[in-house]
Amino acid sequence: MRRLLLIVGTLALLWVLGACATQKDPPSINLAHLNHLYDWAQLEDGTPLAIIYIYAEYPDYRPVVAQGEGFTCVDDIARAAVVYERYARYFNDPDALTKARSLIRTLLKLQAGNGCFYNFLRKNGTIETHNRNSQPLPDWWTWRAFWALTEFGLHQGKANKALGDSIRLAVERLRPHIQALARKQGEFETVQGFRVPLWLPQTYGADQASILLNAMVNTFRWTGDSSWLPLMRVQAEGILAMQVCDHTSETDGMFLSYKNFWHAYGNSQADALLAYFEVSGDSSAFRAALHEIDSFYPFLIREGYLHALTLTRRNGRVAIEQKVRFEQIAYDFRPAIWACLKAYRLTGQEKYAYRARKFLAWFSGDNAARRAMYDAQTGRCFDGILSPQKINLNAGAESTIEALLSLLEMQAK
Repeated sequence: MRRLLLIVGTLALLWVLGACATQKDPPSINLAHLNHLYDWAQLEDGTPLAIIYIYAEYPDYRPVVAQGEGFTCVDDIARAAVVYERYARYFNDPDALTKARSLIRTLLKLQAGNGCFYNFLRKNGTIETHNRNSQPLPDWWTWRAFWALTEFGLHQGKANKALGDSIRLAVERLRPHIQALARKQGEFETVQGFRVPLWLPQTYGADQASILLNAMVNTFRWTGDSSWLPLMRVQAEGILAMQVCDHTSETDGMFLSYKNFWHAYGNSQADALLAYFEVSGDSSAFRAALHEIDSFYPFLIREGYLHALTLTRRNGRVAIEQKVRFEQIAYDFRPAIWACLKAYRLTGQEKYAYRARKFLAWFSGDNAARRAMYDAQTGRCFDGILSPQKINLNAGAESTIEALLSLLEMQAK
């Protein structure tokens, strides 16, 4: 009976999402929990800032502050801004747009003098500067801020001219860091048999490069500034160089995340390359993205999904050295869903929409734990599957945001 209910529930969610593709009614997209995590705080100087609490713990889901980090961060503020902006645009919701605009202003306040972004903010209004993961560096949080700013600028910049102008200035302050990466173009290092490019963020970070590439594509679409095209090309070529091409391997088509390591978390390379193809016409980016979606994604589905893989290449053959199945989290799935949906929009081939729905079904219970991870009644997404027998019942910002981003793009299909 439990299995029957699971199947019925999954089919019901997919039917609703399919219906949403033809009507602007979002019964399954619930912003309630994200709104619960949205709040206002003050910097030391009294400047008010819209924020997103990072953590909300079971069973009452009241926001909590993590020791040694802070209570809010650019990582989550940026992605929440994208949720609110897209929701506002898809459903003509003024409250969501107001929240998006306020979060974008917070991002601008947290940009450092060097153009990068601080990440964590403490409850007393001071910026965390000692934690390496909060320093203004060309790292994950900076690229996520760049992406969110340009998402807003692209779609709302004309209607919000003053804010749009501020975003343009913030983006230009990031340009030197992106140009610095390009100086190493053409340099490689061999890691466990793989020839790895050295001009990606953090030297080897193809995962980070995918966020950066999407942000640059947004910038070009918004501004029409062709000087971004060569910088996009550099990062696209770096991502392409990280693709595994071995037709004898189950990992054929995979884009490595870092050195000889792949993780599902934030692995948006195929999505970014398809976006790059749309503005550049680079067919090699298009083919490479579809190669991963057509070859590697079906392997992940057959495996019941994976969290990470470590590879080696010997005598031209690729082998899996380590396979990690858990923890599985929402950010493992959203990038694949977006890539599949973009492939569907570009090709019209139903197989890509089917794969997107297959990955999305993880949220409704088609997963190792046989438990729905996203609750449409509350808008919460659990923080992860630890094993087939154990779920992390906390519902922090990242999990909820990534679930909502997945649902929103299926809605827009």
